Amino acid sequence: MCKFSIIIPNYNKEKYIEECLQSITNQTLDKSKYEVLVIDDGSTDNSLDIIKKYPVKLFHTERKGAGGARNLGIEKATGEYILFLDSDDYYTNNEVLSKLDSMVINQDIISLSFTKDNFGEKTLLVENEDSIEEKIEKTRLLGCPVKCFKKEIIGDTRFTENAKYEDVFFTIECLCKCKVYDYFKESFFTYRKVENSNTTQEVSGVIMVDLITEISKMYYLCFKYPQYKQSILNRIKNDKLPLRLEILNELIESGENNFRKYF
Repeated sequence: MCKFSIIIPNYNKEKYIEECLQSITNQTLDKSKYEVLVIDDGSTDNSLDIIKKYPVKLFHTERKGAGGARNLGIEKATGEYILFLDSDDYYTNNEVLSKLDSMVINQDIISLSFTKDNFGEKTLLVENEDSIEEKIEKTRLLGCPVKCFKKEIIGDTRFTENAKYEDVFFTIECLCKCKVYDYFKESFFTYRKVENSNTTQEVSGVIMVDLITEISKMYYLCFKYPQYKQSILNRIKNDKLPLRLEILNELIESGENNFRKYF
């Protein structure tokens, strides 16, 4: 068993995947302490040729989305801790894995601060030091790359396949299972906002259904983790599920996208 398994889903990211993998190759941490698992989700560009130049474990899925690719990565991972990195993002500097390794003792989840590169405008995002209850209720940093997960904590929790916003339920359930939470406060990776990513796509009816599904699935967690029932319910209320349903109906009936007017 190694210390870290780095799971990278890839679909047609030939423009960015080399910088992503090079940022891992450049790490000063002993190579025996981590493994890199790239799960290609049926790419049709030249990204596979680039990936094969690097010392990674390469696996294949056929259009299961980032969630399905990550699920395969979890199954294949041998590391004590799981890191997720998107193929258009990269580690901010060459020391981050060594620094993370030096701080890991027996934490369940470690929050990873990151730099958001919004088409060249860069901002450092650091999570607030709140209680687990407050995180379940309020945090907006639900993307799986912003957390380092102990594999034991992930357990049988998995991502939704072929859906947008697939991290929402996954991260909230892992928080419900978390006992020891910690913070890596300097920029661990750089999140690059690019065209055709989840955050730049126009909101459609299908994407709205994916989001509503992820939010509504959290009701199950109220029964599974009753100690956090109120925090989970508060989160669902704060996510304005009834209003989202109303907008979805309007979007399907009229074809007009008024999503941004409300959220």
